[in-house]
Amino acid sequence: MFETNFVIVTGFLGTGKTTFIIELAKRLTEEKDKKINILVNDFGQIAIDGETLNDFGMEAKRITKGCVCCEVKQDLVAQIRDLKKNFEPDIIILETSGVASLLPIYRTVEQYVDEIETLTLIDVSRYDKLMEKFRTVENQLTFADRILINKIDLADDEEMKKIEEKVSKFLNKENPDGQLHKISARKKIGLENVVSGIVQ
Repeated sequence: MFETNFVIVTGFLGTGKTTFIIELAKRLTEEKDKKINILVNDFGQIAIDGETLNDFGMEAKRITKGCVCCEVKQDLVAQIRDLKKNFEPDIIILETSGVASLLPIYRTVEQYVDEIETLTLIDVSRYDKLMEKFRTVENQLTFADRILINKIDLADDEEMKKIEEKVSKFLNKENPDGQLHKISARKKIGLENVVSGIVQ
């Protein structure tokens, strides 16, 4: 019986989820020889990049009409079952909507997959503003296995130091087991440890 692991990628609109997922999927396929399927519950650009994904043997499907953490849980389960039956993927990657909460998704899928990895992306330049306005960001950080500070190529050293200190302080209090990574999905920086962590 083949195993299927599940990677949940969260982060508010504009944090770079889609760019990250495409690069992650490519690396898992090329470097780790994994068969990848992708589910999208967001208005990202996976469809636009369909040819790119197909070139790497990846199947991408959309889940619409609601958020997978609440209204369309059963649609998510149905898609997972369909992918496992028809494609036998090693890893399914889910791109959530920006406002999705991690814990309900985890509880929905845990009986249908073997292992679950949760990743939350943060945009260096928007962290403070989003933390002030949206409790969902706290939820995404609290329940993530890995927290990825993205777009580090756009920040200077002082800005990076401040954001890293703020995120680390939050994690020390709310999610001490969460692992912090600094990446640039667009520039392909810092992704090696994330890939290695997903494929032990």
